[in-house]
Amino acid sequence: MLKRFLDITMIVLVLITGWLIYECRNLEFDYDFESFFPVKSDDAEFYYSFRQQFEADNEFMLVGVKDDGPALNLNTVKKVDRLCNELKKVKYVKSVSSISTASTPVINSFGLTSIPAINLSNPENFSSDSARVVTSAIYKGRFISNDLKSLAIFIRHEERLKKEAADTLIEQIESLCTAQHFKETHISGKLKSESVYLYKTRWELLVFMSCSALLVTLFLWLTFRNAWGVLVPLTVVIASIIWTLGIMAATGKSIDIMVILMPCILFVVGMSDVIHITSQFYEKIDEGLSAAGAIRSSLQEVGFATFLTCISTAVAFLTLNTTSIQPIRDFGTYTAVGVVVAYILSITILPWILLKVKNPDRFKIHTVNVRWDRFLRKLLLRVYRNPKRILAGTVVLMLLSVWGISRIEVNNSVLDDLDKNDPVKLDFKFFDENFSGVRSFEMQVNAKDPSKDLLDWEILKELDATSNYLVNTFKVGSMISPLELVKGFNQATHDGEASFYKLPDSKEDFEILRQKLKPYLKNKEIRLIISSDLKVSRFSGRIRDKGSRSVGKKNDLLLAWLKIHQSPALQYRITGSADLVDKSNTYLTRNMLEGLGLDVAVLVLIIGLLFRSWRMMLLSVLPNVIPLVMIGGLMGWAGIEMKVTISIIFSIAFGIAVDDTLHLLSRLKVELDKGNNLPFALRTTFLGTGKAMILTAMVIAAGFSTLMLSDFSGTFYVGLLISLTLVIALIAELILMPVLILWVYGKKYHKKLAANKLKSNE
Repeated sequence: MLKRFLDITMIVLVLITGWLIYECRNLEFDYDFESFFPVKSDDAEFYYSFRQQFEADNEFMLVGVKDDGPALNLNTVKKVDRLCNELKKVKYVKSVSSISTASTPVINSFGLTSIPAINLSNPENFSSDSARVVTSAIYKGRFISNDLKSLAIFIRHEERLKKEAADTLIEQIESLCTAQHFKETHISGKLKSESVYLYKTRWELLVFMSCSALLVTLFLWLTFRNAWGVLVPLTVVIASIIWTLGIMAATGKSIDIMVILMPCILFVVGMSDVIHITSQFYEKIDEGLSAAGAIRSSLQEVGFATFLTCISTAVAFLTLNTTSIQPIRDFGTYTAVGVVVAYILSITILPWILLKVKNPDRFKIHTVNVRWDRFLRKLLLRVYRNPKRILAGTVVLMLLSVWGISRIEVNNSVLDDLDKNDPVKLDFKFFDENFSGVRSFEMQVNAKDPSKDLLDWEILKELDATSNYLVNTFKVGSMISPLELVKGFNQATHDGEASFYKLPDSKEDFEILRQKLKPYLKNKEIRLIISSDLKVSRFSGRIRDKGSRSVGKKNDLLLAWLKIHQSPALQYRITGSADLVDKSNTYLTRNMLEGLGLDVAVLVLIIGLLFRSWRMMLLSVLPNVIPLVMIGGLMGWAGIEMKVTISIIFSIAFGIAVDDTLHLLSRLKVELDKGNNLPFALRTTFLGTGKAMILTAMVIAAGFSTLMLSDFSGTFYVGLLISLTLVIALIAELILMPVLILWVYGKKYHKKLAANKLKSNE
């Protein structure tokens, strides 16, 4: 009956697997920085509204060029001008600006015209033009480097370009830059960064899957020492990965930087179930049961524990849905699906294969050199002899860890995940060191007084003070605001004289200027600075990226300064894509704590409902929370900063580490239900599950350690910290857990002994 059921099940599974393999052809790779914006938050909604009213603040690319000698020499500027003219012809490019295209507006009897900052048609005036440009604060940091050795080209491109269009644009820009033969060329921007992340994501997905497969194969071979012991578990795990990727493809989910962690997780989680089931299967065969009987008995004893671990691990990943960042929510959802799939395939494919194998000894765990029983007996004996030392040591480590946790700082910067010597990061650093930077700064200002607008004389004076603070204290470069509009127009009405790039000297002069400015306020370019009703505007620029912690402090100082020096008639709010990414770290850290708390609560609830014992609830949580606290302390002591990708380790590690705890407690309950006394039940449990616990912990930790091969620092730390967490959790389960069991169950056990003794005396 069992054989027939499994045969039918296998036919169904093969058909589903074939369909999901077919669906995998639709899998796409994607990396969009904006997907890491916090969804359904007030900050995100405000930013999207701001972007709709003005423009996206990150849809641009920067080209930095450098030749021998000073940047402002005629030959270099001509090359830049040729490059700009070619770039204007490129598809998806909206505008191109540089020192060769810059001009000074002039208003005369013919209307609004402009004078080139450097007139290349009159090369004899190049020296005087370049001297005037160097002394102008408008171009320094925007088009000319601070050391006057490099020039920059600002390219505004169409918004939300698809991968194919973005790749085409990047390729054409690089090709055109190469054709000009500059000594140095640096290209930076969101599209370039996304392209590199996408390429690395593809490569690392292949690397992680290959390394995980090789590493798991090695451990399986050391465990079983035969081909069947390797092929059977790998079949189950690979099928689990195929199913999960197929489900992703069928539901339209793309592969991003978070998803590349999933195959590694499924490899190690699926392997845990397989090792526990096969280990128990062989024990039953060794006791003299038939293959069918051994399968039934194994699934009855271990199947329940693996079901619990499946639920707890899936819940741990599902709690990632408490975050406000969509890629992490998707990662949690699909990994939870993969965990459930791995469990279903483990209790279907594995029993079917075990029934087909003629010699069950092929699944005997190799123990010739390891001497498991002797090692575990000695370890348990030492634990029995030193309970107070173990508890005292645990308390000391916990206190040190809590102190370390207080030292953890939340911080991130653009391209934070890339190595410092990565070419993309070096290009980014070039613009940070030589120009205004690449990181955008955006702040919206509203006029709250119904009787006034932002081009009111008194309000402009306040805005001028704000602008000076942003430029001189906050160090915002390449500024765009209503001030630049009014100052530039004032200069235009005075034949383009640089000394008039300022606000008019008096209110009367300004009112005259405003009347002249009024006809031009409907200009499309001006609408990118100030709204049509003149009530809403922006302060936009670029800053050097010193990390979210540094920028956050500057933001706090800015808001404090505005509160003191600005009237209540003006309302300011910092926004922008970079600001949202920073806030996503804060949101995520809070969400992760909430998710971890929910994870613990759900686990406690499951244990309480199934075992109906507060003792089981306590024992299931403590040995797995302690490693998380210790890893948090290690992060603080080692100076590892909390980032978006790193913050997920706690939920992942808890969900996986609790698996062995549940296996141990489930086996203990079975032994106690048989009527065995506590010491004997604990010894039998320890010896029966210890081998599988150590093996699975080694396999899982080794599997996660492959993530340390990543070029992304966040992925590297995920691999390192989860591996360490699992090793610490194993030590806690082998050393601390027996002490806790004796402490929690000891009084109950001694009371039971006394009652039995009293009863026998009667």
